[in-house]
Amino acid sequence: YIISIATLVLAMLACNLGSAAPTDAPTVDPNSEIPESTPVPVIVAPSVGACDNPYMPIILGGTWSYSIDGPIPDTYVHTILAVEADGFTEQDIFESGVTRQGKWKCGNGNLIALNPSGGGSASVNADGNAVDFQTTALEGVTLPASLNPGDSWSQSLTLEGTQTINGESFPVSNQVTQACTAVGVESVTVPAGTFDAMRVDCKIDMNITMDISGSPFTTPIALNNTNWYAVKVGLVKTVSTGSGLDSTIELTSYSIPQP
Repeated sequence: YIISIATLVLAMLACNLGSAAPTDAPTVDPNSEIPESTPVPVIVAPSVGACDNPYMPIILGGTWSYSIDGPIPDTYVHTILAVEADGFTEQDIFESGVTRQGKWKCGNGNLIALNPSGGGSASVNADGNAVDFQTTALEGVTLPASLNPGDSWSQSLTLEGTQTINGESFPVSNQVTQACTAVGVESVTVPAGTFDAMRVDCKIDMNITMDISGSPFTTPIALNNTNWYAVKVGLVKTVSTGSGLDSTIELTSYSIPQP
């Protein structure tokens, strides 16, 4: 059950599923010096619409397909279902049967999740076990509207639900914290093509608690994530390592209509 929960959470974190971004982008000192070894950041024009985020295009009808290679291989499709003046609705459908929707609010290119458990509970099945959960708490930053090498941010996430093993169900929860730093622009090749993408390194800590007959026990998991985001494309790749849960998520295809 640990692999079932952790693998799905990794996909959620990597793809910004149900994740909040700040009302204000991180402050960067314009007079600070960039070390010679640090790649020069991508210069992105200021956002002009409430939902205009260069690293996460919010375009009605846009779709992104991904593959997951890891303990539980899977594929999924991310879709922008609706876009309003100050918000949007997105959806992710996994081949394994998981479906999740989220309602977001936008402000100056910053994206704020309003309903992380929208669309009902999600579930994942593996090796005869099943996990059903909802997002019950969410705060912090997932992906700022602008990124420069050295920028840092964090987020926290709580999942609560049930774990079913051999027909018997138990309460289960997962406390997740993530601390990220922008590294610089790198060339990344995935099935969808080759992209110049901003590399973001994240340290993820999970505490998965399962209550069996009133006796809760907690399993800690520490992971390192590296995500690559391409301007006007979105997430193109994620590599996760640690705790026997090594996995890779890659963009296989995408279709973004002209705004």
